[in-house]
Amino acid sequence: MGNVKKSLEEIGFFSKVPGANLFITNTSKLFNWAQKSSLWPLSFGLACCAIEMMATFSSRYDLDRLGMITRASPRQADLMIIAGTVTVKMSERIKTLYDQMASPKWVIAAGSCAISGDHYRHIYSVVPGVDWVIPVDVYVPGCPPTPEAFIEGILELQNIITTGKTSPTKNVPKCIENEIPINNNKIKKQKNLILNNFIEKDDILDYALQFKNKGFQYLKFITATDFEEGLILTYVISNNNLKEDVEFNISLNKSFEIDSLSQIFTGANWQEREIYDLFGINFVAHPNLKRIMMPEDWIGHPLRKEYSMDSHNLPYRPTREEYEAWKTKL
Repeated sequence: MGNVKKSLEEIGFFSKVPGANLFITNTSKLFNWAQKSSLWPLSFGLACCAIEMMATFSSRYDLDRLGMITRASPRQADLMIIAGTVTVKMSERIKTLYDQMASPKWVIAAGSCAISGDHYRHIYSVVPGVDWVIPVDVYVPGCPPTPEAFIEGILELQNIITTGKTSPTKNVPKCIENEIPINNNKIKKQKNLILNNFIEKDDILDYALQFKNKGFQYLKFITATDFEEGLILTYVISNNNLKEDVEFNISLNKSFEIDSLSQIFTGANWQEREIYDLFGINFVAHPNLKRIMMPEDWIGHPLRKEYSMDSHNLPYRPTREEYEAWKTKL
């Protein structure tokens, strides 16, 4: 009991009245101490970060010692942990469940996608960070964050609750830190990510070479999105020494054709083949542009909006005549 009293006194839970055997406190400190020691989380495992979150709640890390017991109902929870990519459709459910939680309540955003949307934040179906939907108290970075990072985030939240202070990062807009000049344009950079920049498709090789010469040696990924007005290609290139990424986008409204980056970044080879296979974009000067997922004689590109599942009556394999007729239309 003496050790408990000493620890409570050290954190300012109560203070001793000089010259008297009397200790005083206030109800706010009492409630804060009780709340931080009995956080009941409502877990939102939305993507791969949820695997690390589940590992954190395993017996190896023993979160019961911190007073944490997971709940299946928002009525019984006071902490929401968002781990994974937040889609527009899921954001409505998150907001509803958050509103159903009793106050006081807190939110932890765990992982790059929950914090900012990461690679997917410019896709039409993805929210660029859960703090666009609900207020966030603690951000736990990582892709995915380790169990140790989860625990550090929980301890930080406990500290916030104990002191009664709002998280310094809560609802703070992400600010532009600096810019990088490329082709007389200033490419804006946000924290460790250079923002959504649209360039002309004829400039792709020039941009890629200039960024590679500036130390961006690693092509992290290429992806495509089919909007009603056309396709958009997204490239992300990394500078591993500076821990920075650069992203740029290209609109393909009429001609679904663009120069291949495989001669600049070797890793572009299979990624461009996958995009060709699923979206039908022709990468000029690619050394081996052929299907990588679907059979070579497959008709159509499955991730295009106009692709019809009904026309294939899966599993369906076209005849050689159908395949040759389809190729002549390209």
